[in-house]
Amino acid sequence: MAQFVQRARGGGRLDDIVRGPMTVNSGLWLLSRMCLDGAVRVDPDGTLRPTAAVPAARDDGAPGLVDLTLADGLVDWDVLADVLARRTYAPDPELHQSFDTFASLRRRLAVMDYYDDLDGRTMLQLGDDEMFGVAIGLADGVRHVHVADTDERVLKAIGDEAARLALGLTTHVVDVRRDRPDLSDVDTFFVSGLKDPGGLFLFVATAVSTVSGAGAVGYVSFDLDVYRAGTGADSGGEPAQREVLRMFDRLDCTVTALLPGDDGLLEDSVLADLAEATRDAARYAASPTELGARLRRLLAQRPAGADLSLYQPGFPHAQLRPISLARIVTGPESRRLASRYLGFLQSAVPAEGGG
Repeated sequence: MAQFVQRARGGGRLDDIVRGPMTVNSGLWLLSRMCLDGAVRVDPDGTLRPTAAVPAARDDGAPGLVDLTLADGLVDWDVLADVLARRTYAPDPELHQSFDTFASLRRRLAVMDYYDDLDGRTMLQLGDDEMFGVAIGLADGVRHVHVADTDERVLKAIGDEAARLALGLTTHVVDVRRDRPDLSDVDTFFVSGLKDPGGLFLFVATAVSTVSGAGAVGYVSFDLDVYRAGTGADSGGEPAQREVLRMFDRLDCTVTALLPGDDGLLEDSVLADLAEATRDAARYAASPTELGARLRRLLAQRPAGADLSLYQPGFPHAQLRPISLARIVTGPESRRLASRYLGFLQSAVPAEGGG
């Protein structure tokens, strides 16, 4: 709670503040009390504004999350914020896209720097609607970044920013269902935010197939709760996680770390609805129970309410759950096994136009 209050006093988006182990209902209720006491103001768009000058707060994350201060000085974060503000495309649900919070991108880079996986590395970013490849390219010491995606909107935006900032970054149009990046210099990869369990293995195998020999490093972020939902209603967290770890084992990859990684960025309309509920709770000094009931009614009235429930089961009595981030190291058989599995998986994909 102390960390939450520190973040709130510094201002920012609701979903950058209500994160970690704090549930949506508890976090918004706490914000409503801070509003009631005049400590912060919640704007209609879901942005928190401090009501008085406060010292710049160092964000030490939250229990179970990576220390965000490790990302200080790695890149010019104001430059990345400007890059994201210029992003002209919206997430495409058909491509299972979504945006992560700014804190999530800082956390990713902090983890990679902690394990010394940036300096001197040639990186493949596979799937990058968050434009994290630009953040990697901004880090000192990174040799080169390859960004591969099937969405040409994403690649154009990343390519334009890379050219403007003179980054060592190349974009590649790749549909992993039928092809793989034709690269020979990759020693590190990042597979971003897989929310479709059917595509997880395909993406990871594609990334592993681009590196040669043992000892290459990869990062895989995936939503364990969505993965669990795809394995049946009776599946618990442990069996789902075990299945993910088995997938890495099949590719002769060793998991060296498995930790909370990303927080999902809520749509602007959802953020505005949560802001309205918070402001009302402050106005009427609502109890947590009353606020929870208001949030459930709000969810039921939303046109995309079912989508939000899928993204976050248990809303509002649930966290803005971090997506799991695995750090893996390839073994001597990884490339061969990945290529073999890719042959099986890609041969099962119908030809374009074939239904």
